[in-house]
Amino acid sequence: MDESVKLLDYKGEVDHKRIDLLLKKLKSSKPYLSLNKTTAKRVYAILVESLENISKHSEKRLPACLKYPPYVTVVKTKSRVSIRSGNLVTEEKAVFLSNRLDQINQVDDFELNRLYDDMINKVHENKVNTAGLGFMLMKFKSGNPIEYSLFKTDCKMILFEIRIKVNKYIMRKLIIEPTASSPKVIFDPEKNIFEISGESRPADVASFYEEIICWMNDFSHHLSKYHESREPVTFNLDFEYFNSSSAKYILDFCKQIGNARSKGKEIQVRWHYDDDDMDMLEVGREMSRLAKFPFEYVPKEVK
Repeated sequence: MDESVKLLDYKGEVDHKRIDLLLKKLKSSKPYLSLNKTTAKRVYAILVESLENISKHSEKRLPACLKYPPYVTVVKTKSRVSIRSGNLVTEEKAVFLSNRLDQINQVDDFELNRLYDDMINKVHENKVNTAGLGFMLMKFKSGNPIEYSLFKTDCKMILFEIRIKVNKYIMRKLIIEPTASSPKVIFDPEKNIFEISGESRPADVASFYEEIICWMNDFSHHLSKYHESREPVTFNLDFEYFNSSSAKYILDFCKQIGNARSKGKEIQVRWHYDDDDMDMLEVGREMSRLAKFPFEYVPKEVK
């Protein structure tokens, strides 16, 4: 059974000044300082969103409701960090928040990205408030669904509680939707899916691949923890075409994988190619030679 340690435990009114004090308290606690950098940043970001939601949306008008103050706790166990927060809202707002969370929890990563972009645009155009935007950020940061509960009170308000779990040592996902000129990227450590596929000739090649290179750099540092009770990591590279500018960055990415392998990490590359495309096969062999480790070559039947 995981031993739990509280990083933060607060009950009371939440305003801008109080948020600053609580965040300062969290950042100075020994359990928080013991977290790896990536997990700590995620926990911090989720706590900020939770506190700001309480500050903006708590119902404070009825004196009878004072016995139900907002609360937030952050608890660390061996395998995860859990953030729990609650505050009073009207029944109407409780229905709205429940529907929004159900929508966010049910969509996949690509659709969540689309919802987030759409919400950002509407906020910029002053067509919608920010309710729900914080929930999207929480799910992005945690990589897990947001659990919630509704509790009726005797002051005609609903106590709305959310619970978010951040898995320690699980790297953040990197999801990039494909376009006509850039490939699909799915790096999902939790599901053990690592894939780049499609055509690569983005207008800003450096910017596109910078995010991939940075993600791989972080992932390399976490591979030891990630490999506990898991299969070897396999990157599936399935390019229809890539231009010369992209080739440099793809090679840099493969060299990162080779560097991780040289340190004893269980990581490999499967290079996919159409079975009648010998040029793509030869490019894969050249990438393998320059990256200094063997690829597995996977022919695809052309229909």
